[in-house]
Amino acid sequence: MDKQHKENIGLRPIIVDYLRHWKLILGIGIFSLIAVVLYLIIYPVTYETMARVQIQEDRDLMSTGSLGLGEAAGVMKSFGLGGLASAGVNIDDEILTFYSSSLMSKAINQLGLYVVYTKPYIFWYKMYGEEPVRVECDPATLTDLHESITFYITAESNGKIRIKSKTPKETRKFQFDALPAVIELKQGRFVFTKNPASTTSSFKLKAEAFPPGWVAEVLAKDMNIEDFSKSSNMIEFTYRDHKIQRAKDIMNTLIALYNEDAFSYKKKLGDASLAFLEGRIESVMTDLNDVERQIEIYKVANKLTDVQYDIQYYAEYMRDLRVKILEIETQTKMIELMDEFVKNPKNRYELIPSLYTSNSEAEASPISLYNVTLMERERLLKTATEDNPQVINLAMQIDLLRESVFQMIDNSHQAMVLAKKNLEDHEKQLLKRMGEVPEQERIYFDYKRQQEIFQGVYLILLQKREEIALSIGQNTDKAKVIDAAFVMKKPVQPRKLYAAMGLIVLTLVISIGWLFSKEQIIAIWDQLKKKEN
Repeated sequence: MDKQHKENIGLRPIIVDYLRHWKLILGIGIFSLIAVVLYLIIYPVTYETMARVQIQEDRDLMSTGSLGLGEAAGVMKSFGLGGLASAGVNIDDEILTFYSSSLMSKAINQLGLYVVYTKPYIFWYKMYGEEPVRVECDPATLTDLHESITFYITAESNGKIRIKSKTPKETRKFQFDALPAVIELKQGRFVFTKNPASTTSSFKLKAEAFPPGWVAEVLAKDMNIEDFSKSSNMIEFTYRDHKIQRAKDIMNTLIALYNEDAFSYKKKLGDASLAFLEGRIESVMTDLNDVERQIEIYKVANKLTDVQYDIQYYAEYMRDLRVKILEIETQTKMIELMDEFVKNPKNRYELIPSLYTSNSEAEASPISLYNVTLMERERLLKTATEDNPQVINLAMQIDLLRESVFQMIDNSHQAMVLAKKNLEDHEKQLLKRMGEVPEQERIYFDYKRQQEIFQGVYLILLQKREEIALSIGQNTDKAKVIDAAFVMKKPVQPRKLYAAMGLIVLTLVISIGWLFSKEQIIAIWDQLKKKEN
């Protein structure tokens, strides 16, 4: 208590001493008040804009279940060739997609936000929609733009336009009798057009053109994208801007472009699957016609009518076994079709259709990784050549993954052969017990079984083709808009509370700093005088 009492006694003279300079404190307070008022007047009123979307779970294009194959559905799923599967949604991945520089750069290019318009001597306020002149760039210029360019635009009452371009290395001046005007610089081609919404004839304007990637980087930092809760597929966007329409346009455009990219990828994968299925359907149809002709020739030659009624007694014993053999052989045919497609050298860099992926949730499966790597190589080849190190590295990865795909197919085929062998052994035992089955009936039975196999494969391929066509035709948004971009009620800047706190802090800091510095200077001056004396 004594120590605390001494500290209070020590602080009191200091406070009283500072209060003797109340005029100085009042003057600095008035100066701070002016600065705060200017801040409240000059700083544009900024609002927070919000939007919410729900990410839809997208079913795999070929995931419709058993298609009437009974127990074959389980076999297909176990070997990665179909079965019921739905694509789970990873909200973190979708958020990163929204944050990606490529998606944000597309939105910036579409809205023309790579150019920032401001009036001279006006701080913080960036124009949007009311700028008298617009600066536009072609896609090639935006791609090659790697530095900022500042344009100072002056329009005179007689319609003449004076433009000064400034870069870190060069400054040039141009003059035009009227708009539109085109300027050719080392950085590219820039077109200046009059904004139809503006009625201003004479003005001064500053326009700064930036690489879209730079603007995307700033936008990603300013925009907040997060999941609404850990148990839902909702994503919430928030963004602060003094131009309400600009904030709304950014959010709505970002969501629209995200949906376009998702549908584009879905359509590309669907088109690859449709092309594959068309070829397989034609091949299976040819085989089915051949088998049916052989059955017709055999029945005519041996004068057979309907053998199944002749062996009705044994049908009860053979029924379950035949179903299982049919399912295994049907699946074996599907594996052989896939093996034919994958091992064809012409399809080395072709996407493996999703009909033959193991499960859409198993993103680390060989076929899924193979498709992802192929898409990455195709994306790089749009901007690079085949001798690019990254492209070469991806080609090596593709070869390794292709071997893994071969191995998976071979393993599946061996498993099917083994399963078929076991069933055929049971069939032989049963046929042996049957004893007096005529040779004609056995041959006819083999023909009939081949026909049923091809019919099953044909029906599966037809149904898959229709399902893919319907899926591609349904242009549903992956990001379903729950709340379109809307503005919150209260502005977030400038804040009166923060201004009041700034007034108090600024007054105290300047006042105390000035008085303290003055005392220290006087003390040092007195010490120097004593040393001289």
